[in-house]
Amino acid sequence: MLIVTLVIVAILFVGFALMSTEQVNHINRAAVAMFTGVIVWVVYMLRAGSYINLVHYDEYMRYLGGVASTTDTVKDFVANHILNGYISEACSVILFLIATNTILEVMNNNGVFDSLVRWLRMRNSRRFLWLLSALTFIISFNVDNLTTVVLMLALLRLIVRSYYQKVIYACVIMISASLGGCFTVIGDMTSLMLWVRGAVTPTDFTLGLAPAVLTSLCVFNILASTLLKGKVEVVSFLDKYDGDDSTLKAWQKVVMLIIGIVGLWSIPSFSYYTKLPPFLGALCVLALIWVFEGICNIKRNLIAMFVQRNYFRNTEFIGMRIILYFIGISLGVGALNECGALDYVAEIMEEYVGNIYIYGIATGLVSSVIDNVPIIMTGMNLFSVDTIQGSTSNFVQNGVYWQMLSYCCAMGGSLLFIGTLAGQAVLQVEGLKFSWYIKHYTWRVVVAWAAGLLVFWMTH
Repeated sequence: MLIVTLVIVAILFVGFALMSTEQVNHINRAAVAMFTGVIVWVVYMLRAGSYINLVHYDEYMRYLGGVASTTDTVKDFVANHILNGYISEACSVILFLIATNTILEVMNNNGVFDSLVRWLRMRNSRRFLWLLSALTFIISFNVDNLTTVVLMLALLRLIVRSYYQKVIYACVIMISASLGGCFTVIGDMTSLMLWVRGAVTPTDFTLGLAPAVLTSLCVFNILASTLLKGKVEVVSFLDKYDGDDSTLKAWQKVVMLIIGIVGLWSIPSFSYYTKLPPFLGALCVLALIWVFEGICNIKRNLIAMFVQRNYFRNTEFIGMRIILYFIGISLGVGALNECGALDYVAEIMEEYVGNIYIYGIATGLVSSVIDNVPIIMTGMNLFSVDTIQGSTSNFVQNGVYWQMLSYCCAMGGSLLFIGTLAGQAVLQVEGLKFSWYIKHYTWRVVVAWAAGLLVFWMTH
């Protein structure tokens, strides 16, 4: 069994390495994630009986109901009781992401964000930085950070002409989106998974992270603003659709925006009172948005006149890759958890370290070179949620560990920008150079991370 476990760990290590170096090896990370996720479960099945007795003995005995264990019963138990659990959890997150991304796409396709371009066009470079950062932060804690980055980069190209300034602002967008993503349970796929798993609740999660996240955001923006000199070199004209692709009046766009924002923020309340999964609330909000769009465009619903914007076409492909990538990662980390490797690591950490701040910092540093999605998912599976009443453990629901994990992975993944999907998007769109980022931004991220961490320690 030890040899099979080591093989699983080795396969995942190689898979994570390939996914993190996608820009170098040019291998689709979604393909690597899916292949790795399937292969480790194939290897797991070689000693599935032993692993079940180690991790799921009582549950397996109840499943057998007194019948003798056979190879077929072991396979059926793995397929229908173990593997399905990880697939179900991943699909809950994916359905939520599909709904929220589509909400943003519908609003963008109907010109809801067009006015932002004119509102953001200004000559004061540092004021523009703060406004851009604040807007990115607000959008990203409602929608996942990669979608936010794609949207904001598209807007940035309509406003800023200078390549040097665009790169600076693009990095600000990336950091602001990462911090916004870890600020709420609906802002990122990993924080959403913490909520789905029951490790955190929406209000306590946001209140617990608010001081640290806002401190990091302000400190980083102050440091980043020192890179700017002079005025913003704005684009002399607006190269965008402003006619046939959207017939909504100004008040209709405002109503659609209100439906989207209020709807997204009502999802935690919907889940709390109905006890239904969050993705059902997101699908309900999407349905309302679509109904309102249909009413506003009722005269054009029967004719193909809508112009698909570049943003809409780009996010369709990106979104599908994220879905497949997330499923692959969920399968891989699930196999790592089921073979007992994470339990072994957790026991060593508790015995020889025992400090959640060290856990958080170490996880953040690792996520700087390996995509933070598999790292934070691994961190979630290291420890189970403590359900003992009155417990003062750091691993209870809304415990310090879960908040620390989310915050440190968000900042750690931004150290080298290759540790987040948002950073990868900036690299592809703006052609960001690795050496330039390390020289100008890495130390600023470290300072902002440390400042937020200090505030987090003081408030907890």
